[in-house]
Amino acid sequence: MTLIFNQLNIDEQRIYTALQSVIDPEIGENLIDLGLVYGIHIHDHIATVTFTMTSYACPMSEMVIDSIEEAVKKALSAGMEFDLHLVWEPAWEPAMICAEAKQRLGWD
Repeated sequence: MTLIFNQLNIDEQRIYTALQSVIDPEIGENLIDLGLVYGIHIHDHIATVTFTMTSYACPMSEMVIDSIEEAVKKALSAGMEFDLHLVWEPAWEPAMICAEAKQRLGWD
């Protein structure tokens, strides 16, 4: 489930770019490159970000969610609202990490 920047509209691309600044505090990579963001969709002036965590027991989940919320708020056009949708299916796995992040982590 790879999110492709070029398939997003301009507002969705701004959110995507903002989420690249949100770093998973345990792994040290951004949520986009880790494959934790499953979708960014805007409909009727509401931006929905669908994402997951690396595990159900992620001890930093509240901090990550707060960081996502802050990044999305900054990226939204005036008058837009947002909804964060945390999902557990499909379950995240390391294979979802992009090749560049795997290289940075020494997993290539």
